[in-house]
Amino acid sequence: MQGFNLARRSGFTSGILTIGLFLLAGAVMTTGVGVEDAAGDGAVSLAQHGEKALEKLPWKANVIRANLSKKNPVAIEGCYLMSRQLLAVTSSGKVFCLDRRNLEPRWVNNLKYPLAQAPAEGANDYVFLMKDAKGAHWAMAISKRSGSVGSRFPVRLPYTTSSGISANHALMFVGSLGSPRNNKTLETVNLVSGRSGWGYRSSGMLWGSPTLDPGGDILVVGSDNGQVTAMAAGATAPKSPNWTRALGGGIRGSTAVTPEHVLVGTQDGVFYNLNIFDGKTNWLAGLDEPIRETPWVFGSHKVTKQSTGVEGAAPIEVRTYVGITMVRNSKGTHCFDLRSGKKLFTCKKGERPICRNGKYLLTSNGERRVTIRDASKGYEVTGSLNLGMFDLIPSNNGNGELFCVTADGNIVAAIPK
Repeated sequence: MQGFNLARRSGFTSGILTIGLFLLAGAVMTTGVGVEDAAGDGAVSLAQHGEKALEKLPWKANVIRANLSKKNPVAIEGCYLMSRQLLAVTSSGKVFCLDRRNLEPRWVNNLKYPLAQAPAEGANDYVFLMKDAKGAHWAMAISKRSGSVGSRFPVRLPYTTSSGISANHALMFVGSLGSPRNNKTLETVNLVSGRSGWGYRSSGMLWGSPTLDPGGDILVVGSDNGQVTAMAAGATAPKSPNWTRALGGGIRGSTAVTPEHVLVGTQDGVFYNLNIFDGKTNWLAGLDEPIRETPWVFGSHKVTKQSTGVEGAAPIEVRTYVGITMVRNSKGTHCFDLRSGKKLFTCKKGERPICRNGKYLLTSNGERRVTIRDASKGYEVTGSLNLGMFDLIPSNNGNGELFCVTADGNIVAAIPK
């Protein structure tokens, strides 16, 4: 692992990152327009144009910029939002880990092979699925805190994967096409020993990633024959699934999971909200065309007081998970109330959600033109932003943080005040 130190100077806050023999620019805090160019030559960069655009958000935010290619060029191929940190992965396999709150650097390391799927976040590690030049798949666990590679990693997987990955405190979970000695469709890797763990054979192939509930205790998989299965995600193989549910159409995307719900779209165009504890249908919606993508969920727990029905008894507090869910197919992007299933709006342009903050929901089209919707006005369109100067805008989990990336190594964040 390569380490670095962070230094600051007065004026515009900037960081100098020493990474082995590499020197990188750190975070630059801006509170208004007219920030000096990071290169110091007075030219206005695409990232600076982006800073000015983000200052037009409908809520107050601090705009922060990190330049990862101050001294040595980098080419960012992927940017991933984790619970507290941001991972930027270059075409050469270098991984930069930055704090989501202020873009301050935490560590940098190198993947052994090119990244094959989006990384997963476990309790203690970030887990990476890689693919070498011969087509073999490898797993690599890197400590979230220190950036050090697990002592038993990277490890070569004895099968070809069929999906992305997820992880909890003990295991990595991945779909498998099987091997000559094993016909499991779900495989696990122990994050301490690096050894293969338990496996499970579903009745169909897993093309979508196995998905964990937020606590990392329940694993949900959806197969191409329309079967959804929930099982315990412990270190040892479960004796039997928690439940199995057969839906009408095959499943190509991943499921989305909350503490209470499983959201899944099928090839016959039906969008399901299932109860995570028993698999029963909370509600469903027919969307006419196949759904091949993973749904999005923006939600949180809400505590309400409800009557017990007993005269004179004090009301009880009930904790429920509320919010919105969105799913996309060729007919557009469809938004529903998470609990009731009420359809809130359909965007026929097929935009995807990138950020939610309070009453505001931001969606983006393929050209990074952002539409601002106001939930207090029935999700009416109330504004727009042009963020076409950026190459990557990852979706967040609804806390109002917006991150935008240029392929040449600039990351600009808008953090709500």
